[in-house]
Amino acid sequence: MSGERIILFIRYYLYWLLFFVVQKPIFMLWQHRLMGDITLGDYFRVIVHAFPLDLSVASYVMLVMGLILIAGCWIPQRAIRIATDALTAIVLVVGLFVMIGDNGCFPSWGYHWDKTVFVFLATPKDAMASAPWWMWLLGALAFALLFAGWWWLYRRYVFPKDGTKATYEHKSIRSRVIGTLCYSVLTGLLILPIRGSVTVSTMNTGRVYFSDNQMLNIAAINPVFNIVESLGENTFDVQKYTYMSSEEAEERVNALLRSRETDADSLSLHTPSKRILRTQRPHIVLFILESFSLNAWEAMPCLQALSKEGIWFSHTYAGSYRTDRGVVEVMSAFPGQPTSSLMTVPYKSERLPNIGKTLKAAGYDLHFYYGGDEDFTNMRSYLISGGFDRRVSDRDFPMSDRLSKWGVPDHILLSFAQREIAERYEQDTLSHLDVILTLSSHEPFEVPMQRWEHPYLNSICYTDSCLGSFVDSMRLSSEWDNTLIMFVADHGFPYPNGLPIHVPERFRILSLWAGGAVTAPQEVTTLCSQADIVPTLLKQMDLQTEDYVFAKNIFDATHTPFAFFAFNDGFGLLTEQDTVVIDAKADKVLVSGTSAEDALAANEETFRTAKALIQRIMETIDKL
Repeated sequence: MSGERIILFIRYYLYWLLFFVVQKPIFMLWQHRLMGDITLGDYFRVIVHAFPLDLSVASYVMLVMGLILIAGCWIPQRAIRIATDALTAIVLVVGLFVMIGDNGCFPSWGYHWDKTVFVFLATPKDAMASAPWWMWLLGALAFALLFAGWWWLYRRYVFPKDGTKATYEHKSIRSRVIGTLCYSVLTGLLILPIRGSVTVSTMNTGRVYFSDNQMLNIAAINPVFNIVESLGENTFDVQKYTYMSSEEAEERVNALLRSRETDADSLSLHTPSKRILRTQRPHIVLFILESFSLNAWEAMPCLQALSKEGIWFSHTYAGSYRTDRGVVEVMSAFPGQPTSSLMTVPYKSERLPNIGKTLKAAGYDLHFYYGGDEDFTNMRSYLISGGFDRRVSDRDFPMSDRLSKWGVPDHILLSFAQREIAERYEQDTLSHLDVILTLSSHEPFEVPMQRWEHPYLNSICYTDSCLGSFVDSMRLSSEWDNTLIMFVADHGFPYPNGLPIHVPERFRILSLWAGGAVTAPQEVTTLCSQADIVPTLLKQMDLQTEDYVFAKNIFDATHTPFAFFAFNDGFGLLTEQDTVVIDAKADKVLVSGTSAEDALAANEETFRTAKALIQRIMETIDKL
């Protein structure tokens, strides 16, 4: 194999890396009015944190170049030159068009180009009318100058025209075979920078988030990658879930969420106590538990014991069926959607309310603990925008502790978190919010314990034992009487085996408050959603909840108890009177609280209200 061709491979790779890297300072200079007070060091920080995405996009280009070089082992040199020139020209045209257009639109859009740009490109006349002629002229001039400059660089230093034929051509069959094998290996290795890791996480825009300054995070995003990623995203299709006028949908949802008149008996039934915490500013440890369905209650002896000394919300339902949706529903009190995930779209998720933002404004110190990859489903960007400066993930543990497919087992994570929390309680006077996301009860249920034959129940029992040890250790803290420990599942699980995804029982989850800050034990039987947890907590702390528009205070008996959940192409609404689950594709009732033949007629109001709720959810997302 010709060593010159390996050098060509490397030069071509570095060329595209440079092309994408220099776009970061260009963006920051172009958007200098929006960047705020930034330093020269911020330019370097953006470039460093943006590098994984730039490397990934450059690797996609190199996949094509690798195929050209493989073919070049068997075809004339002239064909390599033509193919390489064509590839370079195409990528330059696309890359420069995206860079210039993205920068031009950003001040008004507020986010990088995504697949919605194709809507504008489908009507070029309207697109042309959106900007003055001189702006288009400047854009065309900038494009021409940049293309000329990058093409000169390519011809001068990457693939020089003079003297290449003798240098790069293979002379023998042996040389051709060896060249084919070597280029195949080099091209195959590109999957690593393209994918971004060897774990379950793949490359995504959230990986480059690193700063409290959201503009620095945006500057680090590769705009070409952003468009490609958006093409594969779940869509927030408002039209698909439009069933009535916006006015009727809003009226129905407001009627569901607004206060109602009630009597003394109802107050007694739904409000076991008005004040359930000893203090307005407790230390808060919020556990978001992987797949803790209440159907697995039998495998939770430690939490069963805690339910007798804490506040057990025995009729709580998850809003969706995935962790990324569940985390957003718990922390932002925003309902799940049938075919989309807000966490995967940073420019929307960053605009949601968040318990982190609310408590940070109230003087809380924030920490997040997770034994897996925080880049999975763009979680990092969601946490940073939520104010979590201290985030612990699998990268903070040695490889010897990453014992499962998903990362660090719960007993190691919880021991680590408990030690840090206890040390902070002893060292400062701040109030703390610690959010801990578990993972060991996720398939394939790899846990270092065997007590149950069923692997899911065994994993639940394992994490339950870890939680018991955590609480026992926390009891020794001098701050125990000022500590509230909250447990809530991210979503349910199809246990017993075969439980369909649309059945309400699949969404019934664990929700429990414990700790020394709880005044007295009680079981709350009020029908509620995991989205209600944060507003209920904030009301106990006398903090504002107006931003959490789709949730309610569980202890306020003047609100209508209900739970809403969404699954793939469907959604359901549970009230104290009715249950209705709707197949969105077929527009039909799947589950009803009345007889099947009279389901639609008997539950017409609940049916319409459920549709109004999903419509308002999607309309709200559309405006984020």
